Amino acid sequence: MFLFLFVYILGVVALCHGDHAVPSPSHDCYRPCSWPPESMICDYHFRVEWFSSMSPTFCGDCPGNTTDCDAENCIALNGVQRPIITVNRQLPGPSIQVCEGDVIKVKVENRLDDHGELAIHWHGIHQVGTPYMDGVPKVTQCPIPHGSSFVYTFNASNSGTHYWHAHSGMQRADGCAGTMIVRQARERDVHYDNYDIDDEAHVLLLQDWFDSTTLTRFIGHHLGGLPNNPDAILINGHGQRQTTGHAGHGGTVAYTPREVFRVEPGQRHRFRLISNAIVNCPLQVSVDSHTLEVISSDGFDVERAEVDAVVLFAGERYDVILNADQEAGNYWLRVQGLGDCSTSQEVALINYAGTHKHMSPSLPANSTVTVGVVLNPYNELDLSSPLSMPVYSLRSLVEEEGTLYTTDDVTRYYLPLDFNSVTRYATQGHMTSGDMHMDENSHTHTKRAHGTDDHDGHDGHMGGNGTGMGTGMGGHMHGGTTSQINHASFLVPAENLLTSYNNIDKSTLCDVVDISHDCKTKYCECTQVLTAALGETTELVLVDEGFGSDQSHPMHIHGHAFRVIAQARMGDTVTAKHVEEMDKAGNIVRNLENPPLKDTVAVPDGGYTIVRFRATNPGWWLFHCHIQFHTSNGMMLVIRVGEEDDLPPPPIGIPTCSSLREDERMDTGGGHVTTSNMGVLFTCSMMLLFALAASFDTLLC
Repeated sequence: MFLFLFVYILGVVALCHGDHAVPSPSHDCYRPCSWPPESMICDYHFRVEWFSSMSPTFCGDCPGNTTDCDAENCIALNGVQRPIITVNRQLPGPSIQVCEGDVIKVKVENRLDDHGELAIHWHGIHQVGTPYMDGVPKVTQCPIPHGSSFVYTFNASNSGTHYWHAHSGMQRADGCAGTMIVRQARERDVHYDNYDIDDEAHVLLLQDWFDSTTLTRFIGHHLGGLPNNPDAILINGHGQRQTTGHAGHGGTVAYTPREVFRVEPGQRHRFRLISNAIVNCPLQVSVDSHTLEVISSDGFDVERAEVDAVVLFAGERYDVILNADQEAGNYWLRVQGLGDCSTSQEVALINYAGTHKHMSPSLPANSTVTVGVVLNPYNELDLSSPLSMPVYSLRSLVEEEGTLYTTDDVTRYYLPLDFNSVTRYATQGHMTSGDMHMDENSHTHTKRAHGTDDHDGHDGHMGGNGTGMGTGMGGHMHGGTTSQINHASFLVPAENLLTSYNNIDKSTLCDVVDISHDCKTKYCECTQVLTAALGETTELVLVDEGFGSDQSHPMHIHGHAFRVIAQARMGDTVTAKHVEEMDKAGNIVRNLENPPLKDTVAVPDGGYTIVRFRATNPGWWLFHCHIQFHTSNGMMLVIRVGEEDDLPPPPIGIPTCSSLREDERMDTGGGHVTTSNMGVLFTCSMMLLFALAASFDTLLC
């Protein structure tokens, strides 16, 4: 049977490779999409390595001579030289642009000089039937060791605007990220008639950026109390900061080139916006003298909504239509930082075809522009304002199957999120309470924050001002803090949860409904698990209590998407218990009329966001804040959907992890055991998995 399927698959693959149309200079898989799909196997090779921006070896006299900025292997960025992580010596990395139903194969080669481990997550791809390809170390796979490679193989079943990024350490913050677009055939694209041009170049990867490596800033911030404000914002790896030693001609200061987007006058252009923000850096996007028409969020279509600006939180994506109906010329596309990035702005040029790109726009690049209607505003108290359009007000065009909206059978969880200031030195060793480990905080080593008798506003429902909605001046305003979900930091398991669950020490696991009350006053860490039965309707009431810091948390789910059915900011602070009491009293209204479908959504500071989804994809799926610093401090949990028997079989030859944790390796001298490559057996097993999961006609050709 296996031999028959394998031979059949090889034959189908051979047919697919000979059936593509209109090749692109960038990759054959960028082409007009058809329906029924004429699927292709889209092969990529990612070589991940440390490199340098503004390298004198490759960049010559850049930016004094802008031609040198475009030289091979010159990554100019914003003119500041620093170590960076590149993929194929590009930043951002290669863009994957395919059609719905294609099979994506990416061989990732780890050539990081610091011998760091690596894993790549395909942000927005739900990996239905292929959970082993999700790219989360010790949750869905063993990380790729230095000098080794791993072949990710999965189906491009989720159409829309997505991106890929490293999910290990601080690597995505230092450059290991790129865009991933899954287009639909005209017959499948509900907005096809609303725009004229969908250019592969009209994709924007936005992120905040440091002048030094992210780990340096992270350590300085958490252990040294230094500020974590980014130094700049990048648009597709481009920006401008004043450089030294490059006076240029006539003694003027030279800058690196900005990003330029060419548009055709009178045409409607689809732009795809992606936020790879690292710290609490919501990014507000607008275009001078133009409005934006929002048509999609996180890859899911919504009814058209005209706005003046869109705010993207870390991990979010929005598709907008820009109508080039203004007088031919140049206009600034502005990316204004908010939160920790409030002093940063970067611009790109919208260049009408026929206009010289060096012609200055009417407004200076550094102008402060007042915009009108803003979608997805940052930490707004009054969402009833006509200038504020909350994300839950978008209307989805994706029909929901089943009874997600009407069922009374909903499993509901109230989950507090916050920066918790807790006792750092409770014991000399481990002190267990149930499944919890309470000891020295392994994420933030600072002086003792407060004694166990101090009141921080989290007990009961009283906020810092005794009302349940406080001013943020509670006990968490002094000492060190750690970002947590449900008063616990995530403990990375010793083994891969997806493939080696039975080998994991169960005392390191904890359930979201059974967190010890002591964790409100002592530091707790565990591999926190939310268990959902296959097919169960799950609702998460996410509460950013706001006692530790005035930030919001963009929460991202792997393996699923959720409906955003409610959102509000109550004040500077609020407790999860207070929100629960409000809800049970009937004081929270849920929008169940075509609410937007997303995989990432912000929880406002001192407020709540409610999401609902049906757990239909068996596996172990990470749920976490997408701010890098918060994730690194443990603001994560894992959603386990289904049982072991519900999982698809693991690919043949998939690597296994060492069962030794770091301290045990130091004690015993043990090494990290893994294979260097999945090879032929893995590829064959993945193709077999696809064959069993769906019909060959739909999936392959």
